[in-house]
Formats: sequence, C-alpha cells, structure tokens
Amino acid sequence: MTSSSRSLLVVLAVVALLGVSPVAGSASEGSILSGLLGSSSAEAPTAVTKAPDGTLRAGCLDYPLRYKVKGAGKDWLLDLAVRDRSGATVASLTLHGVSSPRKGRTSFSVCRSAVKAGRFSVSGVLTDRDGYQQTDHTVERHRFWLTRR
Repeated sequence: MTSSSRSLLVVLAVVALLGVSPVAGSASEGSILSGLLGSSSAEAPTAVTKAPDGTLRAGCLDYPLRYKVKGAGKDWLLDLAVRDRSGATVASLTLHGVSSPRKGRTSFSVCRSAVKAGRFSVSGVLTDRDGYQQTDHTVERHRFWLTRR
C-alpha cells in the first residue's frame, strides 16, 4: 500500500468520524477537507541535471555537473549516465539522498583518449524509496559540448 493510499484511507476515516460530508457544503467543511487532504496536485518527484560546455583536455579529468532533486522523500537514488555522440555510456555516477544534498555539484571523469570530442548528454533515473515501495522517474536528458582546443 503506497503512502498516498494510506493517506486517503486516513482522510476517509476522519471524515466518517467527524460526520463531515465529502461534498463541501460550507466553507468550514471545505477547509477541513482540504486541510486533511493537503494539496490535490501531488507532484511526482523530479530531478534536473546540467553540465556546462567545456574543452576536452588531454588525459583523464573531472568535468563539473549540477543536479537538483525535487519532491522525493529522504531516501532517493539518482543514477546518471553520461553518453557521447554515438550514444555509448562514457561515465556514470550515483547519488544517494541519505548522504547527498538535494541540490549540488558533482563531477564525472572522462579520458580524452577514450572519447571523441563533440556533443555529450547526461540523463538517468531518480528512484524514490519509501520503505519497500520504490518508484522510478526518468531524468530528462541534458546536452552539452566538450570540444577540442
């Protein structure tokens, strides 16, 4: 049973105990119901990533990446993959909500000898965990350039 299902059951039980009609006939009944239900537009958790355009330098170096997680509980996982212009994964990283802030900076490593300069992308999956329940949410792809000098 998901937390939203449990919340709905609790609200229905409280409504039955209070004898309040689920149809808001007066302002006080509507405010009781809306206070119990909370926001009716429960948004799904989202994550956004951004990497700046840069120069692909000789050797294996770290390149910056920003991320932001919204709407997830305390226990979330953000699995990201950096892909080159052919779609091959050239780097990956995982951030965990228990030890990582919801908004921050991190980096990924790429070796110039292993990739070709050009357009890269970062995308992934945000996993929101609530006990044994897990829901996966796709992280929209962000494109950036790593060019040669």
